[in-house]
Amino acid sequence: MNKIIIIAIVAVVLIGGGIGAYFMFFANSEPSVEELPEIIHDVGEQYTNIPVGDEAGNYKILKIQLQIVYTDETFTETFTKSNAQIQDFVNGYFRDTTLATVNRKNGKERIKEEITEQLIEMFETNADNIKGVLMPQFIIQ
Repeated sequence: MNKIIIIAIVAVVLIGGGIGAYFMFFANSEPSVEELPEIIHDVGEQYTNIPVGDEAGNYKILKIQLQIVYTDETFTETFTKSNAQIQDFVNGYFRDTTLATVNRKNGKERIKEEITEQLIEMFETNADNIKGVLMPQFIIQ
């Protein structure tokens, strides 16, 4: 009987020690570089033309709302001041993109990646600062 009690106490101590070690070493409350909070800049809603095919003058209207996801707070003011420049870039991007490109498998995801890469280049930063873009509204009429 005493052996069972001793084994139970040892098991409880080992389990408790393991849980304590986990929280001590792995559950660090300080955010690491990968855990920086994400900030979203809403570029706003805009309308642009998107070519339907190779034929000149054959367009549809695209209503898009673009949001930039970033982690570096210093870009908040930069994005706000550059909002018109970002909208102009988006307008030009979609005038050079065809409807067929959008409708391809993973077309919107590829577009998001390309826009993100262009924004990283435009603002001379890296992917640690600009994480990506969101398009909560993407309507073609």
